[in-house]
Amino acid sequence: MNRVTVTIDGKAYTIIAEEDESYIRRSAELVDKSIAETKAQSRLSSVDCAVLAALNIADKYYKAQQSSENMRQQIKSYSEECSSLRSELTKLRKSVKEVQ
Repeated sequence: MNRVTVTIDGKAYTIIAEEDESYIRRSAELVDKSIAETKAQSRLSSVDCAVLAALNIADKYYKAQQSSENMRQQIKSYSEECSSLRSELTKLRKSVKEVQ
């Protein structure tokens, strides 16, 4: 387990996680940046900004998840098409051999 102290919205947090220190710091920087961007665009409290930042991060997460699923489906479709084309090619090669 790694123990890392990070600063988010001016407050220090000690994070204990299995991930390495650079991953934890990157994650904390993402949250801190998102809160700062929300604060810059509004006059909301820190808690409200944190909630909006969390919603923005969740939105990006779900959109990335959907994009990933779309890509998986596209790859599956391409794989099925490739398999079908290989089967057709095998049949055509067999036909050509029979004609010769």
